[in-house]
Amino acid sequence: MLSEKEIQKNLKILSDTDKRMAAMFKVLSDVTRYRIFRILVEQPKLSVSTIAQILNISLPLASQHLKILVHANLIQKIRDGKKVFPTIEQSNPFVPAILKTIKLAYKIRIK
Repeated sequence: MLSEKEIQKNLKILSDTDKRMAAMFKVLSDVTRYRIFRILVEQPKLSVSTIAQILNISLPLASQHLKILVHANLIQKIRDGKKVFPTIEQSNPFVPAILKTIKLAYKIRIK
């Protein structure tokens, strides 16, 4: 059993960052969203319709998954006329760690 001092010491390592990180893991736990993120790592200039084609899913479903990724601040959408191009959100402090993990897991070159 831990002493009160040891418990307090362990409580200090917990923060709001834990909640944000868990939320990102939850978003990426869906295989389709993870695949969208991974595709964008390797090919950052794809339209939503192209992503839907690659994954063999409907455009509305691809858009729904992208909306969730945008809400989690993992990607951002850039509009060029009628086309929307999702890109990795580089300003998110968790993204470099996620990219590093993907790079290690798949031994791909991240652009």
